[in-house]
Amino acid sequence: MAPTLSALDGSFLRLESEQAHMHVGWSATFAAPGDRERPTLQALRDRAAGRLHDVPWCRWLLAGAPLGLSEPRWVDDPDFDLAAHVVALTGPDERVSPERFRALRDAVLSEPLDHSRPLWQILLVPCLQDGRIGMVGKIHHALVDGIAALQIVRLVVDDDRDAAARAPEEWRPERRPGPAGWALDGLMRTASDGVGA
Repeated sequence: MAPTLSALDGSFLRLESEQAHMHVGWSATFAAPGDRERPTLQALRDRAAGRLHDVPWCRWLLAGAPLGLSEPRWVDDPDFDLAAHVVALTGPDERVSPERFRALRDAVLSEPLDHSRPLWQILLVPCLQDGRIGMVGKIHHALVDGIAALQIVRLVVDDDRDAAARAPEEWRPERRPGPAGWALDGLMRTASDGVGA
């Protein structure tokens, strides 16, 4: 079962506004492989699909507690669509200048993540003007800390240049907790807080 947010992670959600987004962002450029085809959007999606079981929180979205009596909880997204999370910003053959890449990056990082979906995205710019490949990523701070956010990069990037995409593992979302599940979770958290005091 996915966890209930900590008070700190809940505060990241409460502090978020149109002017202050609470996601961690990054951008990078990579040399294109000279001896093989350039990575495509579909290849990145296939690679990510085979690794999602290693990072289960990539499929979590927020569910509010009944009556708002506790912090929200992460739940499996029954409608998870990897295509909404690994996206191309430009066409596959469109040559993008450094200035345009920076403008695309800034625009993407200036937009909040969609809270109706799992709170992360990786965006591809397949062909920079110099032949390199550009990527931009963002992940909400309530979902992971900065170090764990590096796991998102590992969905699509390898140390081993010969690593093949793995077949995706079968996945079924867990059922969302009902009111009794929320109440039981609240009691368990209260009890564990008392034991730790």
